[in-house]
Amino acid sequence: MLNLTDNRPSAAFRRVIGVAVLGLILPLAACGTGSDPSEPTSSAPTESNTPSDSADSGALDPSGKWTSPEAGDPYLEFSDDGQVEGTDGCNAIKTTWEVDGDKILISSFTTTQKACAGVDTWLSKASSATVEGNVMKIADASGKVVGGLEKEDK
Repeated sequence: MLNLTDNRPSAAFRRVIGVAVLGLILPLAACGTGSDPSEPTSSAPTESNTPSDSADSGALDPSGKWTSPEAGDPYLEFSDDGQVEGTDGCNAIKTTWEVDGDKILISSFTTTQKACAGVDTWLSKASSATVEGNVMKIADASGKVVGGLEKEDK
């Protein structure tokens, strides 16, 4: 009769293998900190013009919802943490923003590609914006103004 327990590695051998595996895994685990690599790890001030920096310094602050009465009710909603969400009236928009002087830079984004009859999707071309009073002028990547939004009353 065949005895399967005779082919099992000894307890000492299993411990050596376990230590070797840990020796390989621990250095790899130490490489990942779990933090977002785009976020600075230092608490020292930085030179970047983040949305919260802009709001604190009294500079341009687009925070809030900007809307249009056009078909599909296009809008962009800028949050203090640098996020922007909205819709071009047909497709969802979600990206980030930052202030550069008197201009709002809107990071490139992808949207859903639904076809909606009677909706002009000009807002999906947004690359930057300027604000004059309660009007936000949206420009495409070439700097051409493609449309405008109005600040929604709170």
